[in-house]
Amino acid sequence: MLTRPFKSTQKLQLAYYFLLTYLVVLGFAADSITFATAFNDGITSGLFLTVTWLCYGLLYMLPAIAITYLAWLLSVRVTKSARLVTIIVNVVAVVVGGFSTLLFYANAKVFSLYGMFINGFILNLLMTPGGIESLGGSSQSDIGFALIAGGFLLLQALLLWIAYWIAKRTSLLEKLPGKTGLYSLIAALVICISVHLIYAADTFNKSRLAPFAESVPFFHPVSAGHFFSMLGFQANKSQKLNIKGHLHYPLNPILFKQPAKPYNIVWLTSESLRADMLDAEIMPATWQFSQKANRFTRNYSGGNGTRMGVFSMFMGIPGNYWFQFMREERGPAMIDVLQKQGYQMDLFTSAKFSYPEFDKTIFSQIPPAQLHSLSEGGKSWERDRTNVSQLLDFIDKRDPTKPFFTFMFFESPHARYDFPPESVIRQPYRDDINYATLSKKELRTDIVPIKNRYINAVHHLDSQFQRIFTYLQEKNLLDNTIVVVVGDHGEEFMEHGFWGHNSTFVDQQVRTPLVIWVPGKAPRVSDEMTSHMDIVPTIMPLLGVTNPISDYATGYDLFSPQQRSSTYISDWSRVTYVDKDVKITQPVSIQGYAGKHITTASDELISGDQINAVMETKQSAMLDTIKDLTKFLDKHSSPK
Repeated sequence: MLTRPFKSTQKLQLAYYFLLTYLVVLGFAADSITFATAFNDGITSGLFLTVTWLCYGLLYMLPAIAITYLAWLLSVRVTKSARLVTIIVNVVAVVVGGFSTLLFYANAKVFSLYGMFINGFILNLLMTPGGIESLGGSSQSDIGFALIAGGFLLLQALLLWIAYWIAKRTSLLEKLPGKTGLYSLIAALVICISVHLIYAADTFNKSRLAPFAESVPFFHPVSAGHFFSMLGFQANKSQKLNIKGHLHYPLNPILFKQPAKPYNIVWLTSESLRADMLDAEIMPATWQFSQKANRFTRNYSGGNGTRMGVFSMFMGIPGNYWFQFMREERGPAMIDVLQKQGYQMDLFTSAKFSYPEFDKTIFSQIPPAQLHSLSEGGKSWERDRTNVSQLLDFIDKRDPTKPFFTFMFFESPHARYDFPPESVIRQPYRDDINYATLSKKELRTDIVPIKNRYINAVHHLDSQFQRIFTYLQEKNLLDNTIVVVVGDHGEEFMEHGFWGHNSTFVDQQVRTPLVIWVPGKAPRVSDEMTSHMDIVPTIMPLLGVTNPISDYATGYDLFSPQQRSSTYISDWSRVTYVDKDVKITQPVSIQGYAGKHITTASDELISGDQINAVMETKQSAMLDTIKDLTKFLDKHSSPK
């Protein structure tokens, strides 16, 4: 049996160890927290944020403490060796403590670079086939991540040794009453509950504390509307974006009269192609092609990432419907029409159709044999070249008596921005991007060479577009082929404090080129607002579809007189309303103004005093948003 002195020493060591680990975790968690802004807002906001940070630090540690305690109990039961128990408990403590500190280091890193915490999107990226590959990491990055993980285990081992050293030299914790730990835990949990009640009351009324609370990693918003109404609080009235229900899409069966000479469709989509890349220097071939086609200069993606961006362009509806479509594995109405009209199809990607899960959404009704992914075998620019060759081979070998539809997703403009030597038009450029060592400070000082690398990759992309344009022209296919050229979303290079995409809704992340060639349509440059959601409503009438667009989309026919006055941009959990005046970002399924972020349409901050006035003028637009985001849902039935 283990002696009491042994148990006491072990407990003291672990108490000091988890206290030290708690401080480390608090340090990493503080990276995103706006203490100065909160105290500038008032002492109440500052104290609330500080207490919330301290409470959540304890909550972060509870799993590690519980697992270690459980390991202690189990090891005592299976062995009588005090030394073996010590080894088992210490190893478990180091591993779970290392996981905790590594998690919050990674979270701080993700927030610093991309402005978001580890969330459902990040977990989906890690767990879905093709997700990790989509990051474009290098072997240097992999080695760096392994070394960092090992370093955190060494850090925890050092903290355990320091805890042992302290336990041997001080009796501070031993002098505390026996149930001090239990009482402290109860007090901490009461304070945590109080913090959330204060947050709920504030959200119900003024929503002054919400922006500060949301800077705490993994803060869990709560509401208690009925409770506070009973107490006499007056609610902060705001419509709730609650997007749930069974799909009712399209609203009516799609009817069409197939044209006597149906159009072929060549749909070219590039990863991370932002709007200002389409010019005569960076993309000369695409620029020249656009002079003969219809070019839309103020086009917004339906998302700030690939998932919502590509979904919105094929569906013609906001990206927030993604989850319902994936749950029911429903594809777009346009694909249904093409299949019913006997189109030959071959689709290509230099990534994977499984990440994002296009094989369960927009291409779920297309046979797997027609989905060709090339996510391995060379750099992204090499895979793009191979896929273009295969795409042209498909067109070459098709049955010329039947129309065809082909789609390709180009990967080379995605970070790490790969390109061959002959595509270099900007110098200096970074030789590589090591995600493991990348920091915000490094990005600020080295962003120009990184962007130059991106520009070179886009220049190579243009050379692959040129191969397709030249082929179509030489084969006289442009006379009966619709060509779409578009980016899935944009790419930011620290213009607003972040790099890449998927983090905010600034123009650099959500504006893309849009070029549409339709035989017989006069060349045109439009500076009016357009959206990815307008592509399908433009193509469907050309396929002979007679339904009103409202049956299957929320977009507009770009060749009609009707013009768009606003649009929606989505990500994993938010939707942004955009018009000529403002961008209003709101989390989905959260009541009140909590989580709302409002800027001008050009991404300039709006002062707190102006926000309520803006929301008053946009109330009707917010109601329209709710209608559009639930238009294709049957609210009276449950999702499958």
